[in-house]
Amino acid sequence: MQGTYSLLSYTRIPTSREEANNADIALSMHLALRSHVDGEWTPLNENYGIFFAAAVPLATVPTHARGALSASSHFSGEGDAPASAAVELQAAMPDVDIVLKSLIDPYLFRLKDGRFAIVATRTARGGESDGSERNSFLLAVSADLLSYTQLGQVTVADTHGVHRPAAAYDAAHDCYVVRWQDDDGNMAAATVRDLVAAAGGDALTPSAQALAWSDVVTDYAAQDEEYGIAGCVPGNVIAIDKSEAERLTVRFGRVHNTSATVRPARLSASLRGEEAREAVEVLNKTTVTLGYSDGSSTVRRVDWDQAQLAQLGEQAVAGKLRPGQRLRIDGRVRQTVYPVPFAVERADPSVFAWRYNGKPLFLFIATDDTDGNCIDPNGGATHMPLRVAESIVELSDEAGGREREVDVLVRGDLNSEGREMTGCFWAPELHVIAGRLSILFMPCFDGEAENPDGSANERAGKPDMWTGSCHIMQLKQDEDGRDLDPRDKANWSVPEPILGPEGESLNPVQRISLDMTVLQDSGRWYYAWQQVGSVWIARFDPEHPARLTSAPKQIVVPEFAWDNLIAEGPNAIVHEGRIYLIYSGSLVGIDYTTGLISAPAGRRADLTDPGVWTKLDYPLQKSGMYNGEWQLGTGHGMWSHDEDGNLIYVFHNAEYSEGHYGGRDAQVRRVHWASDGMPILDMQADEELNPSYACITMEIVVR
Repeated sequence: MQGTYSLLSYTRIPTSREEANNADIALSMHLALRSHVDGEWTPLNENYGIFFAAAVPLATVPTHARGALSASSHFSGEGDAPASAAVELQAAMPDVDIVLKSLIDPYLFRLKDGRFAIVATRTARGGESDGSERNSFLLAVSADLLSYTQLGQVTVADTHGVHRPAAAYDAAHDCYVVRWQDDDGNMAAATVRDLVAAAGGDALTPSAQALAWSDVVTDYAAQDEEYGIAGCVPGNVIAIDKSEAERLTVRFGRVHNTSATVRPARLSASLRGEEAREAVEVLNKTTVTLGYSDGSSTVRRVDWDQAQLAQLGEQAVAGKLRPGQRLRIDGRVRQTVYPVPFAVERADPSVFAWRYNGKPLFLFIATDDTDGNCIDPNGGATHMPLRVAESIVELSDEAGGREREVDVLVRGDLNSEGREMTGCFWAPELHVIAGRLSILFMPCFDGEAENPDGSANERAGKPDMWTGSCHIMQLKQDEDGRDLDPRDKANWSVPEPILGPEGESLNPVQRISLDMTVLQDSGRWYYAWQQVGSVWIARFDPEHPARLTSAPKQIVVPEFAWDNLIAEGPNAIVHEGRIYLIYSGSLVGIDYTTGLISAPAGRRADLTDPGVWTKLDYPLQKSGMYNGEWQLGTGHGMWSHDEDGNLIYVFHNAEYSEGHYGGRDAQVRRVHWASDGMPILDMQADEELNPSYACITMEIVVR
């Protein structure tokens, strides 16, 4: 009918990591919309997965250790393998306490209440059987296909295999009909009054009556139909309405600039002399509003024609302006396009806008990742490089930023315990804590002869990343409270390890802790960092930043194949009443992705409670095309601001060519906020500003 759209669910044939389409990504539910104009199918989310099967916790993981397992919160545990030592810290360890999964044969349908539901065959990670298809299928529900609640497995009794499950609500009989194929390809069906309640409940019972009613269930889409989508393995097609299609397009389509508007300015003809000149100078601050295809907008500064403004100023000073005149000043929308790469072999980058005793400066600090060796690069000459400049562009390699680097730490420097820091200097981040410029980072030390478990340590006498822990160093100030020059390493305090409330190490399970960042909310200060392969958080006193004031709590566990094995590199920003904390997953390399959790801001929420946070089911940023070039392994980002106060995103991507991984390069780009309130991290230059709108005119009305 008028106003309906066709939506296709599908998986893809796995190809390669280089195309961001290995089995971890391909074996998830993808979505595509059919055009009303030409009938062509458009893959959403750049033909990347949107719904991923959640990992399943071991049955031996106690309930109190599952607080951060948001996607699998409704699941029963499976398997009898022993749980890790992390459960004693009320946490779950990735790849030990949970088992990653994939899915095939996704099927979309409507629940009785109008919500969406998805049934699928759950598999082991990568697509091999995990045994669940012997007698069950996966069920999830969603109000809008933007977020999902995974309910777990629905069991079927007296069956010989459950393949290609499909379901529909049968209004005539007020029940759900579920249909599937058994191991021999025979069709079977069952009915249930409440399908949602069936997940984890009593088994469905196949019946001949249910099979007779199963014609309410539409077939899977034909495998040989042409969809024009690379590697498409179709599930089924359903109808959605215009508003649902628009929401999906806003979230998973490309957003682009569609307009540029400058409000007319007004100038009084009665002004004279210096007052008139100042009134004209104020026009320099006139901004442009850029409109976008999703209904969002943003404000940008404009570089106005200074010769035209000077001429206008002279006319105003001399009293030559007359009421009713309409004048025009030309300008160009300000759009700095940062060099790509911004800084070669500088990983985990941090760009920080800072006022040096009143003077605005920008600082850049990062992990040295020369040739992909971030433990002891450059023949063991490990260091912490800092760049300082008056603009962000000046920090780039292209502008000579690398040549102006200074080392605020080098191999052999001692920490406050007198230990020699010999390697790593990982993920340094700049923050102001209690008025003092601070660097949070992880150094590592030479390994002992034996590991804690008694095994021989291959890193004995060499920098060993497993010895690393979060440290803090702060810029010194003079007697008047003025900051000393950050480019002089002597002006920094001796690095201190950050310890727990009782002076204990942060990570008693594996020793290593890293990637620390700072959050503030409702007058409370928090650290968030990575340990045990996941993101943790705790409160601290900014006057004593080397000691936590609350016990560390786990808030993010990688539960999907796209963020598999690790969640790290947290960083947070507050926008319109919400905290957006990004993190990175899927190990360092070309598979790296950026995930997101969010929480309410300014409401005194306890951010150490994992239940306060909402996790996005799919990556916020992933490998893909940017300005015509592939960027693989995007991640470990940091929010910051440019010279005009615009939000920017600083991150790294993998250096990768013809199968060779060469480390990670820093990148900088602006952030756009979509109309649904989500940040867009991969807006390309011509999407941010259509070249047709770059040159604009301001109309000035003389009164």
